[in-house]
This record gives sequence, structure tokens and C-alpha cells, in this order.
Amino acid sequence: MPSPSILVVDDDESIRESLIERFTARGYEVSSAASGEDAIAAARARPDVILLDLQLPRGDGIAVLGALEREGIDSTVIVITAYGTIGRAVEAMRAGAYDFLQKPFEPKLVEETIRRGLERSALRRENRALRAGRREPPFVVADGAMAAVVETAKRAAPSRATVLVLGESGTGKEVLARRVHAWSDRADGPFVAVNCAAIADTLLESELFGHEKGAFTGATARKQGKVELAHGGTLFLDEIGDVSAAFQVKLLRFLQERTFERVGGTRSLSVDVRLVAATNRDLSAAIEDGSFRDDLYYRLAVIAVSLPPLRERPDDVVALTEHFVVELAGDAKRVGLGVSDEALALLRGHRWPGNIRELKNALERAVVLCRGDVIEPEDLPPELLGGSGSGEGPSSTDGFHDQVEAFRRKVIADALAACEGNRTRAAERLGLQRTYLSRMIRQYGL
Repeated sequence: MPSPSILVVDDDESIRESLIERFTARGYEVSSAASGEDAIAAARARPDVILLDLQLPRGDGIAVLGALEREGIDSTVIVITAYGTIGRAVEAMRAGAYDFLQKPFEPKLVEETIRRGLERSALRRENRALRAGRREPPFVVADGAMAAVVETAKRAAPSRATVLVLGESGTGKEVLARRVHAWSDRADGPFVAVNCAAIADTLLESELFGHEKGAFTGATARKQGKVELAHGGTLFLDEIGDVSAAFQVKLLRFLQERTFERVGGTRSLSVDVRLVAATNRDLSAAIEDGSFRDDLYYRLAVIAVSLPPLRERPDDVVALTEHFVVELAGDAKRVGLGVSDEALALLRGHRWPGNIRELKNALERAVVLCRGDVIEPEDLPPELLGGSGSGEGPSSTDGFHDQVEAFRRKVIADALAACEGNRTRAAERLGLQRTYLSRMIRQYGL
């Protein structure tokens, strides 16, 4: 992956050299220009961030901003202003600049501002890739109940209504949230995802709403939160059922008023954001035991959709298997790989406690281990064959299953005999990892 790129535009050679040295040392690709004319030419390389002085020879900063807009160059622009010229910075931001820095620079503030600019550019690139279909995750639907969920989400997408997606882990909640964004009139805006369970409660407010410089120890610069970064687009709050009671109050206020304050700030800010939330928790039970506010639930669940677990969608298991095998086999340069009827029957019969994630992992393993052109039962994980797994696969009283187990045991025993008990050589002979073979040996008591 290429390093982030920065274009430094300033007619002061000492400032240019200082900034180039600073950001090159941090691994960025840095270019420079000393005039407005040269800046426009250099910007055609579409750097991630342009650090643009407003006072330039041969075309000032405002003129450069206009030229960038006319040429469709959407790099994130941070303007540089001299002391006492804040009005020019405001004019520049109206012309499309993202933020501004005032001379003389505070080094930490410069780095923090550039970091935010790069983060914004990354989000915009991700969104463009999503719209182009290069990064859009698969959304394969064959089951009737799942198709009804998708139809509800499609009908809700054009509105501003908050959508709450419910379902077990691995059922595709974020994938559906991204589709709601893509189906909406906000598709050209950013899609910003926040996993609430992955962020400590003490940091979640700052992560979401941002903070002002000096708001707490370590807050050396103002930071925009995810809410501001999602302006004009969609904010996805995953695992919303895990947030604390104190944070629920703050989130409720934001949903009611569509305004917020950065941590340590006193000014109310407003944004145009569409909210989609998701959780694998039973929020009805959480409301009953007092761990989740009912008024917040009703704000979130204007449109509520529930994704059925994969075990209730056998037709989707088949459709997803076909999709993933084509995708994974292509990645492994094994185009044309198929799945036998016997293996497909085992896949349909498994209960999939890990849902779609577990299915894809199982198929990835099968693609790697399969020796022929067709994935067979022996290529699947042992838990699908009723081995040492959870017992959630087909019943061990099934005649077919008994034969598969006996065959697997014989193949391993024969390999060990041929290698005189050497597990490393037996694993190589079978195309397995030694640790996996050892587990199978214990499983079958060999």
C-alpha cells in the first residue's frame, strides 16, 4: 500500500524545507511548490493532502482552490494563514478548504491537523471504492425471509430515518448497513463505522464527538470526531447494545437535537448525518433489566430489521458457498473448483454458530486443502463431520457420516504407517499442518 502523500505549497523556502523534512521522516511522500501556478500543476498528481499557503506569487491560495475545483481534484486542502488574516482562512474554507493552520506553526498542531486530513482522504477513497464496487462485500440472498429484510432496508434507504440492524455476530449487519448507505442519496458522502464495543467507554465520547485542545491530559490539539467526519453521509454504530448508561444519555441527546459538543467544548455543533446502528444483544431484555434505555431504543429503531441466523437460511448457505468458492478459488488461482453434493449436504446441515464468517473460514480451509477439482467432505473442518467440535453437525447415526469418519481415520492411519509414525512427514504427505494432524490423531485415538 503506497504511503500517504502530501503537497507543501509555500513561497518561503525555509518553511517548505522544514515541513518536507518533518513529514518525510514520518514515512510520507512529500512534494512541494513555491507558487500558485506550480501548485496547480503539482496537484494534478492528486496528493492526499495539500498544505497551501494563501499568500503566493503567480496565483494566490484562493485562486488555487478555484482551479482545483474546476479540474475535479478533490485532495484535502489545509490552508496556511499569517497572523491576523483569519478572515482569509474563513474565505478559503468557504471555497473548499478543509481546515487551516496559522503561522507561526506549533509542530504538534501541524501533525495533528495533517493526520486528520489524511484520515478524511482515506475515508473518501474508501467511499469511492465502495461505489465503484471494488470493496463492496458480497451480499448474496436466496432465502425468502432474508429477501424480505433486504426489501425493507431498500425501502428505508432513501429516507433519513435511523435504522437498527439486529442479529447474531457474523450475520452480515455491517454489510447491510453499507448497502443502506449505497442505496441512499448519501452514497456520494462518507460511510464511517465505529465499533462501540472495541473502544473503552472513557474514550468513546471523544472518538465519536471529538475534543478540544486541553480537554484532558494528552489532548494536545483539537480533534474532529467520527460524527463530523460522517457529515453528509452515514454513521454506523456497531455493537450499540454495549455502550454504558452514561453514554446512552449523550447519544440520545444527539439523536433528538442533531447537535453535539466536543469534549471540553462549549459551542454546539450540528451535522447532517444518517445513523445506522447494530447489535447482537437482545435489547428488549436489556430494557427489562435496566441496562438499555427504552427512549434511546425507540429513537434507534425507527426502522428495525432483524437478520436471521445462517442455520435458518439453508438456501443462503448454498448460494453463499457457491459465491465464496468462486471468490476464494480465484484468489488461490484454482479457477473452476467445485463442491460435491456430499460436502454441500454437510454444509447445509451444520448449525453455523459463527454464521457467515464461520462459513467463509470453512470454505477457505477447504479451498486450500482440496487436492482435486471438487471439494469433498474430508476437506471440510472436523466439526462439520461430527468430530471433536460442538456436535452441531449432522447426527453421528447417519450412515453416510459414519462412512466419512471411518474413511478419514483410515487415511490418517495409513499415512502414519507409511511414514513410520513420523507426524511431520505424515502431515506433509497429507497436505496438512502438523498441529492440525496431531489434533486429528488425538480425536481418533490413533
